[in-house]
Amino acid sequence: MRHPTITLLLLMTGAVLVVGQLYVTIPLAADLGQRWQVSAAQASWAGSAFGFAYAAGFLLLGRLSDRLGRRRVLLAGLLATAAASVLVACATSFTMLLGTRAVQGLLAASFPPAALALVAEALPPARRPLGISLLSFAFLASAPLAQFLAAQSAGFGLPIMMAALALAYVLLAAGLSQTLPLPSPTTSEPVLTPMQSASQASPPALLGVWLAATTVLFGFVTFHAGAQAMGLEAAALQALRLAGLPPLLLSIAAAGLVRRIGTLATVRLGLILAATGLLAGWSGQFGALMVASVLLSAGIALAVPGLIGTLASRSSPETRARAMSRYTFALFMGASVAPPIAAVLAAQGWPVLLLVPAAALIGAAVIVGGWPTARIPHPKENR
Repeated sequence: MRHPTITLLLLMTGAVLVVGQLYVTIPLAADLGQRWQVSAAQASWAGSAFGFAYAAGFLLLGRLSDRLGRRRVLLAGLLATAAASVLVACATSFTMLLGTRAVQGLLAASFPPAALALVAEALPPARRPLGISLLSFAFLASAPLAQFLAAQSAGFGLPIMMAALALAYVLLAAGLSQTLPLPSPTTSEPVLTPMQSASQASPPALLGVWLAATTVLFGFVTFHAGAQAMGLEAAALQALRLAGLPPLLLSIAAAGLVRRIGTLATVRLGLILAATGLLAGWSGQFGALMVASVLLSAGIALAVPGLIGTLASRSSPETRARAMSRYTFALFMGASVAPPIAAVLAAQGWPVLLLVPAAALIGAAVIVGGWPTARIPHPKENR
């Protein structure tokens, strides 16, 4: 990598702008409903259409950078997402809006796996944990930042926002084209037999990581969606969200923790901390919920870089982006199923609402290491 610091900053910016598309329509739901004469529930599909296609795209496009190279996929993916954003801006009906958002989500899914794989293998070993932590922070921070910026810019309307984002993607691609390492002519994905491909793509150790990933955002979204379903006042909901923002910075400090105790122990610590946070809010009292929000975000901030580091250490260079794509698919599928589950659990009260995701996180801490008979622990993982 020719300019690692600049490249990492550009990738972090891309992470916020690309993943932020998941959340950008949330504060615009009322405006979209008024413009297209649809209900608020229907307007929310502007985000869901992107989200489901985005998650599916990780499986469909995850191998691209393994085959074509990180640089080529990152640049082409940003330009394609820019083109799709223009289509969203030009939508002339609500049906067209949903269709173009789905296309946008599918194309945007090419960015995270390639970016994570690039950081995991192109940065110098001493800087790799910090690079992964910074990129993880950018992915996590995209949720509040995208909603905040979208709310601030709501007066301009969705078409102008999408046009501005399209321009930002083009500028990012131009910047990365000057800093990303050139593809090596001697590097190509080896031809694998079906048996080799299956064994490298889905070893039991990776299955544990992928299953654990489904619980991370599931717990986070269940807590916040459930709090809203429980009928908390708007000011209280906003306070819970804001309380959870500063702890996300722990994803940066996670690099030092990984060096001390290993990736696997970092994951388990984060998952247990997040589960503890959920259980701390058992009473449903506002003060207890504030503590829960802080601990939950802190746990997620540790678990995400730990999961990525564990996945990177267990996958081969030839299959790393594919493994990362399945991880990200699992992460966002967990987030996608959380809202309807939270609505059901909220009807049973705070204890049930918080116990279910807490149990899922504790279970994830148990299975994330995989099956002991299937592998020999990597030296960088927890002893």
